[in-house]
Amino acid sequence: GQARSRGAGVLGGLRRGTVPRRTRWGRGLSVATVGFVAAGALVVVGATPAVARKTSSPSHHQRAFTQPAENTTVNSVCQPKPNKPCPHTNNVWSGYVLSPESGHQFTTVSASWVQTAVTCPKSNAWALFWTGIDGWSQIGNATVEQGGSSAQCTGTGPPDYEAWWEMYPTNDVQTVFPISVGDHINAQVVFSLVDDSYTVTVSDVTSGHSFFVVCSVPDNSYTITVDGVTTGPTSFAATTSSAVLCPVSSPCMNSSAEWVVEAPGGNNGSLYPLAHFRPLVFKSAFAADNAGDSGPITTNGWLFSAIDLATVSGIEEANVMPLMKQGTSFRVVWSRG
Repeated sequence: GQARSRGAGVLGGLRRGTVPRRTRWGRGLSVATVGFVAAGALVVVGATPAVARKTSSPSHHQRAFTQPAENTTVNSVCQPKPNKPCPHTNNVWSGYVLSPESGHQFTTVSASWVQTAVTCPKSNAWALFWTGIDGWSQIGNATVEQGGSSAQCTGTGPPDYEAWWEMYPTNDVQTVFPISVGDHINAQVVFSLVDDSYTVTVSDVTSGHSFFVVCSVPDNSYTITVDGVTTGPTSFAATTSSAVLCPVSSPCMNSSAEWVVEAPGGNNGSLYPLAHFRPLVFKSAFAADNAGDSGPITTNGWLFSAIDLATVSGIEEANVMPLMKQGTSFRVVWSRG
């Protein structure tokens, strides 16, 4: 997800249509064994085809969109802490972002976490937990390539927890399979310099379900492999109202790497209420760039920024804690305001 426009200063973007929400799948399907390399490419060890059960699209499904966050508003009353600079205050994101050395681009970002529980202050509250590339907005940069887990409040029932991906603004949040509270989630985004493509991978280690989607910029299409079964290529032009992936007018610049908790936006440009989430710990947070630099958030040569989420009226909604374990881990906590 990307940052939403609760107020001025956040880059806007076109909204896209989602795929239908899928029904719960049984556990125990044969899946691809996916390895996450700290600062390298995705490694698929093996894949055994598996067939998902029939899906449906309940009427309560909402569209959700992310968008880039601004990087200019700084909290001037902050007292710096070890491994946490005074945070930028943003109205859509909370987490950490990296900026590379001048002229460099990020090629890999990855992390893992245990899916935390949420409670629903309103029936349409939502929280996205993700890692991605781009989005820490600069002039001409209005894209995000991302994947992770979602917790959506739908009416009076319990929240829906799902794995998802998005190539903002070409499409919106694409939910793929259900997950459960307590599941161990791995997520990774890799940019290939060779064929100009992005691979977004999300794996539920607990259930065994996984997917990876390969998005080709030259072909403006994607293929998705879920539990070993590949679908596509599918044209973005045929499935979204924004027809072009990484267009000249809004290129994918690979100019930041992120680990974020976010409240997504809806069709009308407003944000969904942020679901109240129990503290979430991002672990194994690594990145790599096209100059061969790789490592945790605190790697020499990269500039990292902490982000707290607050409304435009100044009410805090989520806070990021200082970095731990040599820059590979941190917590994001919901704030009572």
